[in-house]
Amino acid sequence: MVAAVAMALVPASSRPRVVSVRAGADVAKGFVVRDGRVVTVAHVLGPRVRVDGRPATVLRRDDRLDLALLSVPGVTGTAPRPGRAGGRHLHARVDDSAWRRPVLELQRDVRPGDSGTPVLSPTGRLVGVVFARSRERPDVAYAVDASDPSVADFVGR
Repeated sequence: MVAAVAMALVPASSRPRVVSVRAGADVAKGFVVRDGRVVTVAHVLGPRVRVDGRPATVLRRDDRLDLALLSVPGVTGTAPRPGRAGGRHLHARVDDSAWRRPVLELQRDVRPGDSGTPVLSPTGRLVGVVFARSRERPDVAYAVDASDPSVADFVGR
């Protein structure tokens, strides 16, 4: 699981709070970017969204980036600082026009429900948000590249 592997390398004081997001039968992860605000993937959202069992409201959604910003009263946490991807878990930046978004390829197994997990550098900086896994290779996952200005702007709001 990306969250466990990436976050195990990061000091506890630098880790963002990871939450569970549920919309009907769909589940994902998300992370707190400031008190009352959570970023997750847009592809799991439905009419009723809950974060750690609390009702949530979609404040902003970008289907091209596959990101959503949720309002969740009572959820607290600190925003991860933006960073650049690198290191042994990053395989490559993917230039694929089919996704129409900045993508990182990770050498990590992810499971259903891991979309929305933050990918962190060893120093705790946000470098991506998991959105998919490879159908052909179980050890490859894909994340939206958080160093892209459009993603950094979205997450920073």
